[in-house]
This record gives sequence, structure tokens and C-alpha cells, in this order.
Amino acid sequence: MIYLKQATFFVCVAFIISACNNKPAATETTAAKNFTSKNTDSFNVAFDSVLLNYDSLRNAFINWDTVAADKYASLLQMALISVPYEQLKDEAAASKAVTLAQNAATGLETLITIDPIDNKRRFFYTVSEGIYHLIKTTGYDKTVIYHKKCPMAFSGDQAGWWLSPTATIDNPYLGKYHPKYKNAMLECGSVEDTINNMQ
Repeated sequence: MIYLKQATFFVCVAFIISACNNKPAATETTAAKNFTSKNTDSFNVAFDSVLLNYDSLRNAFINWDTVAADKYASLLQMALISVPYEQLKDEAAASKAVTLAQNAATGLETLITIDPIDNKRRFFYTVSEGIYHLIKTTGYDKTVIYHKKCPMAFSGDQAGWWLSPTATIDNPYLGKYHPKYKNAMLECGSVEDTINNMQ
């Protein structure tokens, strides 16, 4: 009877651990066979650089690294204004994209010059939303992008959004070294939208 109770206990523990670790895969399959992008190769290469530098900026906030945040904010700023938006087939979308990119670049300029890191995060949120709308406006279609929400990004009760190439939650607003939560809230958040223009 004792062995049966112990066995039942270990089965329950194993089930709980399995349920808690049932997270989305760290990487997502983004390339569809025989898929042809609606945008030019030069546009896609330039916009890839935007997303690469944005992702590095997000990781800097996850790691509470202000030096890296400033570095990648500067690189992202240059990448945003270097995209050949005029190559978009829709002229109205191209014009809107230029405005969105310029606004995001302005937000990044403030992010670089302001302190402390909590204030930088407020501009990271603004820039994230700008790039989210930029992706939707341009119809960028080389990968799937996830739009995520942290319900307690600012003052514990104000939401903030960010972007990621995977569905896994890795919160840049609370990160790994929060003064109160440490890394306990790194996985706090939810996927609010999935941008998949590869269809």
C-alpha cells in the first residue's frame, strides 16, 4: 500500500511538471515550399535587418543591458530608414510606411538618450507598436511575426506590447533581472496577434 501511494505521488508530480513545461517550440517553421514573396529581394533583405536588430534590442531588455539596448537601438534606427519603401507596389502603403519608419526612428533616438532603463522601455513599447504597424502596412512576408502583450509592463498594471519571431513568451519588460521578480516573470504575457503574410 505504501509503495502504491508513493508511485501515485510520483506519477502526479511527473504529470504536473509535464503540464508546466508544455510550451510552444522555441523556433517556428516559416518557409513555405514554392512561396514567392510579394516584395522585392532588396526590400526583404533590408527589412530582415530591421527585424534582426529589433530582436537584438528586445534581448537587450530581457537581459537588462542598457549598453546593448543603446547599441541595437542605433542599428535599428539606421535599418528602419534604409529600407527601400518606394519599392512597394502600393504607393499609399509606401507613403504610410515611410511615416511609420520615421516615427519609429524618432522614438529610438529618444530611447538612446533617455535614462534609466524603465524609461527606455516606454520608448521600446512605442517603437514596437510602430514596427508592428509597419509590418502590416508593408505586407512583409518572409517570416511569421508574433505580437505579444505584457499586462504589467509599467507600474505593475499598465500593458506593453512587443514583437517576436517565435510564439514562446520571453518578456522584455520584466526580463531576467527584475529588482522585485528576478526572472520569475520572464514568461509572463500572451500572444495577441500573429502576422503571417505568407499565405
